[in-house]
Order: sequence, then structure tokens, then C-alpha cells
Amino acid sequence: MQIKQKKLRLPSISALAVAGLVAAALIGSSGVNVRAAEQTGKITITGQGAVNVAPDMATLVSNVITQGEDAKSALAKNSVTMRTILQDVADAGIDKKDIQTTGFDISPIYDKRHLKNNEPKAPEIVGYRVQNGIRINLQDITKLGTTLDMLVQNGSNDVGQIQFSVSKPEKYIDEARQSAMNDARTRAETYAKAAGVSLGKILSISETGYTPGPYRGIMAMRSAKMESAPPIAAGQETLSSSVTITYELVQ
Repeated sequence: MQIKQKKLRLPSISALAVAGLVAAALIGSSGVNVRAAEQTGKITITGQGAVNVAPDMATLVSNVITQGEDAKSALAKNSVTMRTILQDVADAGIDKKDIQTTGFDISPIYDKRHLKNNEPKAPEIVGYRVQNGIRINLQDITKLGTTLDMLVQNGSNDVGQIQFSVSKPEKYIDEARQSAMNDARTRAETYAKAAGVSLGKILSISETGYTPGPYRGIMAMRSAKMESAPPIAAGQETLSSSVTITYELVQ
């Protein structure tokens, strides 16, 4: 009698299983790439830029201060002087839109002596003070000296708060921005070289602000008369810009 032997078959790996193994391998590889991308180096640098410009505009404030025994008389004297000043300002060719009333005030003047005949006394109103001012924007800075002289000659007894500015700063600001960009790249290259890497593409750029620089003023001048137009030195205004840039670092 013959005994039939059965052949044992090993289970074959299905196509589905193979696909699963391949997918797992791909997922693992993808994860490594993602982590590598997340670990890409970068550097963020802030650059500064500035440009000096001669100002071509000036703003000043002129006040007329008068006193009287009562508010009416103090205001009347003040108004006469102010009308003369406003007329002369207009005759000087200064546009009405560049003239603005500012700082108008009527206030009592007190006798603040605490004793009268060696006896305590309450403060007493002994007169009134009127202040009226105008703010003038000079589009032509060369008129500043003669304007100051004219104001004082016509009765302005508190002149000052002079500020210098640039009429069209935007075209100069662009120069400062370019300088800030160059400054940021130079700094970034220095750090990258020290770290043994090089700069790649720019990842982000943001302007952190720009400024026309501080407006400079001169002290108020309180004088009855001037012998001639005072010399005024406008100097230069500093227009600055600041930019923050993030670079990719390349090994």
C-alpha cells in the first residue's frame, strides 16, 4: 500500500501586505524629511539706515501777551496788535492755510501777597492777562529770519517753538530703507560666516519703523524789538529706517 505524502505550502505574502510594508517605509522616510525641513537653520537680523537732509520748512509760534486793569481793556490792546501782525503776515505772502490761531487765553492776575499791613489777606484780582498766538508754517525756510523780525517789530512779545522739517521726506526715506537692507545683509553674512554656513533665500521682511528724526527747536525769544533779522541755523534732519529680515541658512 502506498502512502500519499501531502506537500505543505508556505503561505505567500499577499500584494496587500507588500503594499503595507512599502507604505510604512515611505511614511518613515517622509517623517525624516519633515523633521529635516523643520530643523532648517535660519537667522533673523535687524538693519538700520539713515540719511541726512537739509530741512526746507519751518514752523513757529508767535504770541502777543497784554495786560489791563480789566479783561475788556486787556483784550482790546491785544486785538489791535494781533490784527496788525496778521495783516503783515498776509502781506509777506504767507498763505492763509499756513496760519492758525493757537493758545488763546484770558486769565486774572492775582496779588499773591499773603500779608497786608502785617495781616493775612486773601488773593485779590488786580488785573487781567490776555494771550493770543498764531502758528505759522513757512513753506520757504529762507523767510524765517525776516518773519521773526517782522513779528517782534509789530508787537509779538513771545516768539519761539521753532521746528524744522522736510517737506517731502518719503523720497529720502527710501534711501534710508535701502541702507537698512544693506546693513541687515552685512550683519547676517558676518554671523553666517562665523558659524561656518552661508545665507540662503530671504524668508521674511518687515519694516519695524521709520522716523523723520527729532524736530529741533530754539528757545522762545521774549524781546520788545530786534535790531535786524536774527541768524537762524537749520542744520540737518536725520531720516532713519529700520528693517527686520529672516534668512535661511545653508550648510
